[in-house]
Amino acid sequence: MRLALTLFCVAALAPVAAAQTSFPMVTHVTPVAVQRGTVAEVTVECRTSSLAGAYKVLVEGTGVTAEVLPGKDAPKPDPAPLVLSCKLKVTVAPDAATGVREFRIASALGISSLGQLLIVDAPVIPEKAVPSAVAKPQPIPIPSVVCGRIRVAEAVDYYSFTAKAGQTLTLEVICARIQDKIHDLQKHADPLIAIYDTDGRELAAADDGYFADPVLTFTVPKDAEYRVAVRDAKYDGDPRWAYALAITAAPRAVYSFPLAVNPGKTAKASPVGSAALAGKDWTVTAPNTLGIHTMPLKLNGIETNPVPVVVTSLPLVEEQEPNDTPKQATRMPLPGGANGRIGTKRDLDHYIFTATKGKAVRIEIFARRFGTPLTSQLDSQIDVMTPDGKILASNDDLNGKDSGLIFTPPADGDYLVRVRDLNNKGGDGFVYHLECDFARPDFTIKCDPAKAMIGPGSRTAWYVQVVRTNGFAGPVKVTVEGLPALVTVNPLTIPANMTQGLLVVSAAKDAKMDASVVKVIGTADSPDQGAAPLVRTAVAVEEIYAPGGGRARFDASMIAVAVTSASDLAEVKVKQTRITLKPGEEVKIDVEVMRSAQYDKAVTLDVLLRHLGGVHGNPLPPSVTVVDGKSKTLLGTGSVGHITLKADANAAECEDVPVCVQGFVAINFVVKVGYASEVIWVTVKK
Repeated sequence: MRLALTLFCVAALAPVAAAQTSFPMVTHVTPVAVQRGTVAEVTVECRTSSLAGAYKVLVEGTGVTAEVLPGKDAPKPDPAPLVLSCKLKVTVAPDAATGVREFRIASALGISSLGQLLIVDAPVIPEKAVPSAVAKPQPIPIPSVVCGRIRVAEAVDYYSFTAKAGQTLTLEVICARIQDKIHDLQKHADPLIAIYDTDGRELAAADDGYFADPVLTFTVPKDAEYRVAVRDAKYDGDPRWAYALAITAAPRAVYSFPLAVNPGKTAKASPVGSAALAGKDWTVTAPNTLGIHTMPLKLNGIETNPVPVVVTSLPLVEEQEPNDTPKQATRMPLPGGANGRIGTKRDLDHYIFTATKGKAVRIEIFARRFGTPLTSQLDSQIDVMTPDGKILASNDDLNGKDSGLIFTPPADGDYLVRVRDLNNKGGDGFVYHLECDFARPDFTIKCDPAKAMIGPGSRTAWYVQVVRTNGFAGPVKVTVEGLPALVTVNPLTIPANMTQGLLVVSAAKDAKMDASVVKVIGTADSPDQGAAPLVRTAVAVEEIYAPGGGRARFDASMIAVAVTSASDLAEVKVKQTRITLKPGEEVKIDVEVMRSAQYDKAVTLDVLLRHLGGVHGNPLPPSVTVVDGKSKTLLGTGSVGHITLKADANAAECEDVPVCVQGFVAINFVVKVGYASEVIWVTVKK
């Protein structure tokens, strides 16, 4: 069930077919928010795929657990009805971190695509069943989080609140950010909020704040009742567009300066948002773990909402204004970091550091990165210059809207980095962290797809992708932690001349139905003599619908494995599990597909992960290819086929590279799931 490629569904209410089994495809949660320190019931919905036999919920992080209602001793192995929704009992610890949590639901059919649930610190109020109107808005208290949906085109939801003159309120919509990782959602919301008085005069409005989600700070002009409208900016709508509208009079911080703090250190913080009106002595304490985190600001026992913090071990400086010209540049160490802000329109920030000829330097901005907590308003541009202002290198977008580059100094001496907004904008919210460090060898790793679903005795494939940076050129060993009982993967080391590798996830014939969150970990020796090994955890590649039936991918946190009921293909058999090719030689891999009793539909064979002409995963050794013209891959209702591999005449030698043949079953117009053979070890030898 078990390798999925992109979704296009048409809503229907019918029994699940006896074949072509799909995994559950979560679209939305109602209500989408749960208050920490409470136990709440939420409804999870799919569109056409079934949640029948749901028995377990996996939730990202700590402090949040969930169970399927009503409780069942065990799921039925072959659920028949199409179950489009299920209820979850969600328990949130009082100290659970607020924010969006990924979750998956395990069922007899498989493990679901990602769902997203919001953890909040205010009481949660559901939208009333009867639609509100401008004349009859739904009253909500302050503070609260009201959960609703922008169900149809031109829909506008109205809420009313009573406030006192001089109060500073923060209103925020969480909507677009809980849709990015949703598999079955062809279009996404662009929410907008506006505040009116009882006479209908618009007093304030906001569109984009946290990317597409609006944040509005509103100072109440007089004691009165006010109304807030929530709608899509284009007046579009969809039944799956769930949102949470948070309103509070407590100090809120949209951003904070400085953005970067050393591990475990406490720094003075200047909030952007209503918290700035509560005092000037705010502080932020960084966790001990490096990376991008969210932490609350504190002042006299009061805490704000969590704000982004970049935790770095580099020595830090703050920009010293004026630094608008090269001669006014703020001196920073190398390696080192700087906290700055493009405070006004056309503001230029200059930094100066001393570098060594030929020793490459990584220069990078941390400010605004889609899919992360970094939501500064800055769209950065950096220029590397000589002290007299000659530009040597430039970059706009390296990572989302954040700029960065590798600079190799042509001579010993001083160099400048100039930071500006690409559109020459500026303001309190244009905060950033500039990092200048030596370009140290490193790598990143991803796992595609982000889930594996296998019946007892069955297998599926993961395609592991490594990106080496800054001169790192070594092999990467890949391991998996947290697999369910009797589930295994093959040993894998991605050699220095390859960027991809294959893991075949296998369940023993007596494996019991279960699901767990796992970690895929890459380990490599550091090129720096005596340094600790490089250990990196894989990013999950969650596939999502792309217009036209394409396969889009979105970085996520949760990789999961589930043992399910029997698979549509009981086994994909290959006669050869070890292949040795000479350069220029071809070999035919004979394949037989063993269908389950209920599946008699078409099967397609492949070694690669392909979709609509694009290759998303290729574990073959360099210069070894699939000869499509000499392969029988379209089996129809037959059971026997073959794959022909060929080594290029100049193919490099390699030993025991793992590949497999997958049998793909079409679920609908564009979705297919894959079942893997056992590992085929490929060697190229002259």
